[in-house]
Amino acid sequence: MNKKIHLFGKTIKVSHILLTIIMFGIAFLMIAPFLWVLSASFRTYSEATSLPPKWLPPFFTEMRLGYFKKLFSNTIPFFVFMKNSLKISVIITLGMSLHGAIAGYAYAKFDFPGKNIMFALLMVAMMVPIQVTIVALYKIMTMLGVINTSWAVTLPSIFGASCVFMMRQFFMGVPKELNEAAAIDGAGPIRTFISIMLPMAKSTLASLAIIVFTYSWNDYFTTFIMINDTEKLTLPVGILSIKQPFSTGDNVVFAAVVLAILPVLIVFLIGQKWIVKSMTHVGVKG
Repeated sequence: MNKKIHLFGKTIKVSHILLTIIMFGIAFLMIAPFLWVLSASFRTYSEATSLPPKWLPPFFTEMRLGYFKKLFSNTIPFFVFMKNSLKISVIITLGMSLHGAIAGYAYAKFDFPGKNIMFALLMVAMMVPIQVTIVALYKIMTMLGVINTSWAVTLPSIFGASCVFMMRQFFMGVPKELNEAAAIDGAGPIRTFISIMLPMAKSTLASLAIIVFTYSWNDYFTTFIMINDTEKLTLPVGILSIKQPFSTGDNVVFAAVVLAILPVLIVFLIGQKWIVKSMTHVGVKG
């Protein structure tokens, strides 16, 4: 495996070539479903489901844009679904980022009674899927009178254990001497947090916000349980709901999926460097 060959004027290890081929294969397996949906959105249903699969979209002259035109018409509330998704995702992202930063800082830098027990319970909460707690959450949202509103989706999601854990790991890596220096200069805990800790955590907060936004945008289960009105649905549930009441075919669903992927894909591509940077910091310092 350590054998070397000359390729394009360079000496390359055979193991590196094999590893590159394997990585390309894995990358194709991951991107293949997206390529197929993109291709299917421009074809008829018979063409889209034919074998072997057509992975690449047809030439522009052969593209069928009628499915996208249906989404832009007034008969399908696609952009209402997108607006609902955007509103809910932004609220959850802001809420979880703020809650995670405050709680993570408290767990990392303060000592208070029951701290370790509370954090242990928080870690247990991370391991419990929402399907286990959805009945209790539904009853709580019913008692609060917010069922069938966006608050029934946002309120349970704002207080997430994973964001607290991520921010705690970051603040654990910050030297305590910074807090001591700030205290000597007369800064209290709140001033230290706002003026020193938050600016230091901006890359971690940015990556956390991107991860939370992506999760919230793609969340299907919570919206499906909590919201019934079509006009209040988010994209994941709304896309499946447009097929029956609006008499659309699978190809319109494919076109809707393509448009739904674009915003979160753009956000992820822009912010992936912050995700890698923050995860590296958490893994090394935490």
